[in-house]
Amino acid sequence: MVVRQHPRFPASFSGTLGYQNHLHRITKSLDLSRKGCRLESSLRAIAGMKVDLLLYVPGEVIPILIEHAVVRWCSTQGIGIEFQSITSPHQERLDHTLQRLETKVGHS
Repeated sequence: MVVRQHPRFPASFSGTLGYQNHLHRITKSLDLSRKGCRLESSLRAIAGMKVDLLLYVPGEVIPILIEHAVVRWCSTQGIGIEFQSITSPHQERLDHTLQRLETKVGHS
């Protein structure tokens, strides 16, 4: 069993990945944590790429903006992305979203 510093939660969100001034749709979200996510996208990702994300979480009108994230791995299981830094208002919204996901998982 892998012990993670930041727990991952199953998550369903839509959004886009920005890479070199091109936008790529997130086709499926798989999980979300305070420091990253796993998703599927039309982007042909390669480990080490820097991307920007706009995450549209259910119940929120404004997307969560995550700039300068790094693709850590790519496989048939999706794309693993690490969040390097998130500006304060977006970090607060991400934390609130994760609290809701944790509560939902806890009551499943």
